[in-house]
Formats: sequence, structure tokens, C-alpha cells
Amino acid sequence: MAPKTPQWRGLAEQIAQEIAAGTAGYRPGDQLPQIRELVAQGKGSKTTILAAYKALEAEGLVSMVRGHGTKVRERPPHQIRRHQERYVWEKRLARRPGEERRSQGVIDKDTSLDHDQIETHATFSTIPADANLAERFGVETGTLMLHRQYWHSTSGDTTALSLIDSYLVHEVAARNPDLLDSSKEPWPGGTHHQLSTIGIEIDRIDDGVRTRLATQAEARKLGIPVGGAVILLDKTSVSTDGDVVEYSHVVLAGERTELQYSVPLERWTQ
Repeated sequence: MAPKTPQWRGLAEQIAQEIAAGTAGYRPGDQLPQIRELVAQGKGSKTTILAAYKALEAEGLVSMVRGHGTKVRERPPHQIRRHQERYVWEKRLARRPGEERRSQGVIDKDTSLDHDQIETHATFSTIPADANLAERFGVETGTLMLHRQYWHSTSGDTTALSLIDSYLVHEVAARNPDLLDSSKEPWPGGTHHQLSTIGIEIDRIDDGVRTRLATQAEARKLGIPVGGAVILLDKTSVSTDGDVVEYSHVVLAGERTELQYSVPLERWTQ
């Protein structure tokens, strides 16, 4: 005989079905009933209902905040990052007229949202290169770097679509003072156009992809459960002169990010 489903699991599955169906009271942002209300309705003990809510939180369906109850999570857009197509498209955009560059970007391309639905948040600072950055850029440890921190969100939402730490050699970026000014973001045409203003063309981009569990800070910002999976993308841009000109460390929510690659292969000679 099959084991009986625990009461907390049955309740969690019932609520999950209501959320999936978009039932009134179970839509994104809605407050779920207080635990004491469900106890009064005979849904189970306080321990049972708390276990059900914790299971739903672990599955990313709700968020529990002490003193503020349990809410159905907003669902940020799914991202499909077709990196070969994405990088070629972004480089071409840098050569387009200013009006065209200002009206589109890779984030809206990834999410299929309109450009004006995306908000860009940027903070710039100057830091000395640690051993890792120095090795990546081929510079001395302690060399001043421009550290650019970005995150993007949909209009009116505080959930980050991704977390980006970007680095440039400060002396190189300073050839155009506008590149040091975070108020210029979002920059029409992105990094490709920014570097073109100081005479640099990106020749290739090397990606490294791995995964790990989210830290508490990452989970809070990305709107995923603590301990949920994140995708880590190390993106290195190399100039036509063979120099590393930009390095980005990108953190993406694993539950709503898909990486797609199409790799053309050399044909065998007949």
C-alpha cells in the first residue's frame, strides 16, 4: 500500500494548484491567509500549515517575511540568452544611429519585453585590482580598475533580472570621462559602443559558465529561495589587439534563465 501523503504536503499541493490557476487571493503579490486563520478553518495544526508554507517557499512560489506574513511571489520574466546571437547582435547595435541604439538593448532581447519596460540601476566605483583581476587583464596587482555594478528590473519591480559586476582598467576608460559617470547609464549601444569611443573594438568574447547555490543577499535581490540555484557567467571581452578590455561576472537566477548555444562546425573535406 502506498504511503499516505503527509497533511502538510497535501495542503502545499492544494495551494500550489491555486497559485498556478491564478485563483483570486492566490495571484502574484496576494497575501496568503494567516496561519491562525487556516487553523480555525480546520486545515491543520500550526505546525502543519507552517510546514506547508515553508515547502511553498522552498519551491519559489511564496515568500515569507517575519511580521509581514506570506505572499505569492511575483514572477519576473524568463530569460533566454542565446549568447552567440546575442553578442553578434550587440556589436552590430553599436554601429547603429543614436536613436536606434537608445530604443533597444540586449536585456529586452533576452526577456522579450519592450525597451521602456526595463529599468537599469548602476553604481560605479574605483578599486585596486586584486590578484584575480590583475591576472585576467595582464596588469600589476593594485592597478586602478573601474568597477561597474549593474542590475536590471522590470518597471515598478525591485526584483533583479541579473546581478552584474563589470571591470575596466580605469586608465583606459578615463580616455572618455563619460565612461566614468554612472548617470550616463543605460548607455545606448552598451559596452561595445562605449569602448568604440576610445578606439577599441571587441574581437571576441570568452564565456565561462558554472552553478552554485545562491547566497542570502543574491536570493533576496533575485527574488529566489535562499539556497536556490544561480548560474554564474564569467564574460571576458578581448579586443582586436588581443588585450582583455572588459570582464563581467554575472549572477543569474537558475530557475528562470536558459542558456542556448548554436555552434557551427567545420565540415569534413570530401
